[in-house]
Amino acid sequence: MPGISADDGRSEPVDYLTEVIMTLSNIVVSLDASAFTPGRVRLACNLARSFDATLTGVAAQDPLPISIYGKGSYLDSNIIEIAAASARDEISKQQAVFHEMTSGYNKAQLRVYDREPLGCVIEECARGDLLVARGLDDGDSGEIVEALSPAEIILRAGRPVLVTPSEADDLSLGCAIIAWKDTREARRAVADALPLLRRAERVLLLTIASAEANTNAEATEAYLKGHDVQCERVELPETANVAQAVAGLARDEAAGLVVAGAYGHSKMRELVFGSVTHELLTSLRTPCLYSH
Repeated sequence: MPGISADDGRSEPVDYLTEVIMTLSNIVVSLDASAFTPGRVRLACNLARSFDATLTGVAAQDPLPISIYGKGSYLDSNIIEIAAASARDEISKQQAVFHEMTSGYNKAQLRVYDREPLGCVIEECARGDLLVARGLDDGDSGEIVEALSPAEIILRAGRPVLVTPSEADDLSLGCAIIAWKDTREARRAVADALPLLRRAERVLLLTIASAEANTNAEATEAYLKGHDVQCERVELPETANVAQAVAGLARDEAAGLVVAGAYGHSKMRELVFGSVTHELLTSLRTPCLYSH
């Protein structure tokens, strides 16, 4: 069988884990009613092309969202039909956007659902290696943000999530920044980001000085080197606003990607996020790969 030791003369050892984590074979992208969805799909398609990966778009629209039935009013057949027609119209628009942005790429596919969007996106994550999702800076209505909350997606996806700011329509890998902290989430994020980090021209391993804890950055530097990723160490002074420090470095270095662990949990159906993660989600203007 493949992977038997070379000592028996039959084959060379195969590191299947290394093979898996060095590529992306299926990228999932969520669509919504936002005016910035075309740019997000274009970014995801360009990324899929670069990895020769399948691109799976997810378009979902609940005919009776909670904003209608959750108000407790009586819903007659006319209201229901109007809502259903509106949902069909929105799905048609999303389909048109997806097909336009992926024109000519024969590994693009769109999956369409007539139910609650968040659950559909989470389900599709099981098929993919990476999810490309909206950020919180699109300026859209609360209804759209609530339907596809990036925070909820990151906590529930079980896959790395590339959150893109509204103006992003391509992923530049000239410089990538790893926002490092010696935690499970950050270690997971570094491993999940390897396919992208290997393609970056520069990788900065960012740590924030702390008198209370060892950053253990040298172990991560060795891990990256073992996967042919050379990095530069950058240490910034201790600060109460870590997210601002990360965003500032990303801006100064014209970084196209930030990699970060996402810290949080869901308690009594209420999202509880760490302050740094929340601030990154709300203020970072650079695509960021989060792992939880």
